Amino acid sequence: MNAKKHQPLISVIMPVYNAGNFLIEAIESILDQTYQNLEFIIIDDGSTDNSWEIIKNYSEKDKRIRAFKNSKNLGVSTTANFAINKARGQFIARMDADDISFFDRLEKQVRFLAKNPDIIAVGGQCVVIDEKNKVIGDKIFPINPKKLREMIFWSIPIQQPSIMINRSLLPKNFNWYFPACTSAEEVNLLFKLMKYGKITNLKDWILFYRYSPDSLSHKNPKKTFWLTLKSRIGAAKSGFTPTPKALALNLSQIIIIALLPSKTINNLWHFLRGISREKTKIPEFAKNKTLGELTILR
Repeated sequence: MNAKKHQPLISVIMPVYNAGNFLIEAIESILDQTYQNLEFIIIDDGSTDNSWEIIKNYSEKDKRIRAFKNSKNLGVSTTANFAINKARGQFIARMDADDISFFDRLEKQVRFLAKNPDIIAVGGQCVVIDEKNKVIGDKIFPINPKKLREMIFWSIPIQQPSIMINRSLLPKNFNWYFPACTSAEEVNLLFKLMKYGKITNLKDWILFYRYSPDSLSHKNPKKTFWLTLKSRIGAAKSGFTPTPKALALNLSQIIIIALLPSKTINNLWHFLRGISREKTKIPEFAKNKTLGELTILR
């Protein structure tokens, strides 16, 4: 009996822009998942490097990949929306082109969502790696939906490329990403998702999240913050009620962002998120190792 026939379809979506240096590991981490019934929708967003050649090569080898290419760079939000419109699965998993999923990520997430029909989106814990695949820290997220709901008004409660969404809980005309967002696009999405269900994280490690100093959010943390704050204000106007703690933290963040230079802001963010510090919750299997030395991937 083919187990695949009894598994709901997962649509993994991955926008790609000039990610050729990391793309092979990202693609293979999805193709090597223990969960069998998936489609992998990869959209090249007008890359100028070898990303499209890599994508085409893999799509010719594995029929689960559905590859598309934008004629020009349209931005991550528009590209993600295009991928979602192509998706056929009940469950949508987001993946980024420079990250690496643990081999059992999808299996754990879809099992969790099937057992918890009130949960609309689930992420997980992340090991942070640098551009040379060295483990440099962690990103720990709460698993209590109530804590995530409070946290979203002052910090990101789910790492976007670790998220899986149960689309069956959403209306047919649900508006996903706001096209104008070039950074922090997931904040607005999470606020909208919470209108239809709870959000949470697995306690399990499911993603190697790559820290890159060249990413938009790290190159311009001030812009990223103001875009995030705009999403928070919009959510409050639409009925979301932040806690007094969240409001106080927002005020503190506004003062810090206004006064400190970008480099200092990034260093502070590294410290608070557990990146490049000795006292961290990095799992024992990952400490002082590179990905090539880890057997956890497969």
